[in-house]
Amino acid sequence: MENLLRQLNTVPGVFGCMVCDAEGRLLAHAFPPMIDAATLERAAGEVGERTAALETVLGPVTMMDLRYTGSRIVVRSAGGARLLCLCAPTVNLQLLAMSAAGVLRQIEDLEPAAHAAAGGAGSSALHEAVLAIEALIERSGGDPVRLRGQIALKAGFALDFVDASTPDDPDKLERLREAARSVLGEDI
Repeated sequence: MENLLRQLNTVPGVFGCMVCDAEGRLLAHAFPPMIDAATLERAAGEVGERTAALETVLGPVTMMDLRYTGSRIVVRSAGGARLLCLCAPTVNLQLLAMSAAGVLRQIEDLEPAAHAAAGGAGSSALHEAVLAIEALIERSGGDPVRLRGQIALKAGFALDFVDASTPDDPDKLERLREAARSVLGEDI
């Protein structure tokens, strides 16, 4: 998991990343050594607590963007995992969101319980189509960021915003299938 986080650290403007579970337990991190484990564990606890509080009030929360004068903290949620990225204030949020979505999917694959909670059972057909597209992109060996971007442009919406709780939309599903067929040359 640390390798995935180190890959995410290569996104321009990202200083470090960590993954915690829904209860706020630190699972892995890729931060510089100057940030000690106790600090990261406290941060993971806060992420778990704050995310749970927000979800109680708002329902599923897939992203939080906290802006400060000298930094930015972006938290992405998927299933039982919370991915926290400490970034420069000028980080390209769209690039980070695309990269983080790919990392979260790979983390879900590493942790079957998180994947099941995220939508292995009971997820929408639209979400299942996005998962199938991710698998096709991975098998293709092409640049995943470029391929996902091309599909998103043709479909008219970003794949990163589709998760297990996204309601089905037959029009979106058809546009997504057509976009994948056009870009990847395969049906999903």
